[in-house]
Amino acid sequence: MKKGVVICGPDVRRGPLALISGTFEEKAHKAALLGFDGIELMVRDPAGLDWPHVQATLQAAGLEVPQIVTGELYGADGLCLVTADNDLYRRAEARLHSVIDLAAYLGAMINLGRTRGRLDLIGKMPEAWEIAVERLRKLGEYAFEKQVKITLEPLNRYESDFILSAEEGLRFIQAVNLDNLGLMLDLFHMNIEEPVIEDGLRTAGDRLWHVHIADSNRRYPGSGHIQYDGIFATLRDMGYQGYISAELFSLPDPDTAAQKTIEFLLRKENG
Repeated sequence: MKKGVVICGPDVRRGPLALISGTFEEKAHKAALLGFDGIELMVRDPAGLDWPHVQATLQAAGLEVPQIVTGELYGADGLCLVTADNDLYRRAEARLHSVIDLAAYLGAMINLGRTRGRLDLIGKMPEAWEIAVERLRKLGEYAFEKQVKITLEPLNRYESDFILSAEEGLRFIQAVNLDNLGLMLDLFHMNIEEPVIEDGLRTAGDRLWHVHIADSNRRYPGSGHIQYDGIFATLRDMGYQGYISAELFSLPDPDTAAQKTIEFLLRKENG
């Protein structure tokens, strides 16, 4: 398993769940010095980025880019796919196409959590569900053409009204029926929605392509009440070889949270 951390891209001034302080170049350098294998890039609008510079900065730091995080498309700009506002949908789709293009350039996946939208923005099931499936299928087909994988993120009930668990995520993936859609499971959300976190991981099976780590209070691991021994044992038993990546509150500050997280991950790696 590889160790990752979410950092803000050059077009994101401050991400609520991104770690490490400084300029983009300083963040990449610090992440490498701390011992992370890769960074997840939090972006808003890739069209305004200098793609070769971003790539060169990360390569110089020896960092991989496992995936690009899209939460700020929703958090900062209010963009989402599942909505009754067709203009908003078209703008969200166009922006996500740009994210997919950047992911193809960097050899990364893209994450889809809050930016997928909500069913209650359209109406009741089953019509809203069918619209969500069709819109995600269209986005997935565009990503497939670019050889980019999309990781759907189950969110807790306070942040979304569909795809709340690994089981629901798999059901949605089966309905979309594209090979480049998988799951990213976040331990913070799983602690709320999964009766047993380990069972949720096993349910995802070979569709588990990425993992986010945060404790029950969404701070660095070890600061809350999540029990990690069984979680890491389950991931090892599954043969999981992807990233365990920090997406959490930058408390008490972005650098300390990153330091505490990598220390925790290294202990789990060695123990």
